[in-house]
Amino acid sequence: MAFTARYNITSSNPTDLIAAGENAGNLRSILLTNVHSSNSISVDLSLYNASDYKTTYIIKNTAIPAGTSLDLDVSSISINTAKNQDTLTIKCSSADGIDVIISK
Repeated sequence: MAFTARYNITSSNPTDLIAAGENAGNLRSILLTNVHSSNSISVDLSLYNASDYKTTYIIKNTAIPAGTSLDLDVSSISINTAKNQDTLTIKCSSADGIDVIISK
C-alpha cells in the first residue's frame, strides 16, 4: 500500500493511518485539526507493533478544541513501518471530524 499523507477522519472507530508494511520512512510531524465548529474532540494516537504485540501511545485522550490544531513533532520517535512492525492508528472520541496531515 502506498503512503498517504492526508486524512479526513469521520469515525470514532480506530483508523490505521500508516499500516505495517507501507515502509513510510522517517516522519517529521503529524498535524491534527479539529474541523468541528463547536465541539472538542479527544484523540488517541498510537503505535501497534506486530512483532511484540504492544501498543504505545504518542498521545492519549488529548482534547483538541473546536477549530484548532495540534502539531506533533514525531521526528525523534522511531516509527518502523516495515512489514510486521509498527502501525500508526488514530482514535477519536466522536465522529465530528479530525483532519490529519503527515509530513515526511
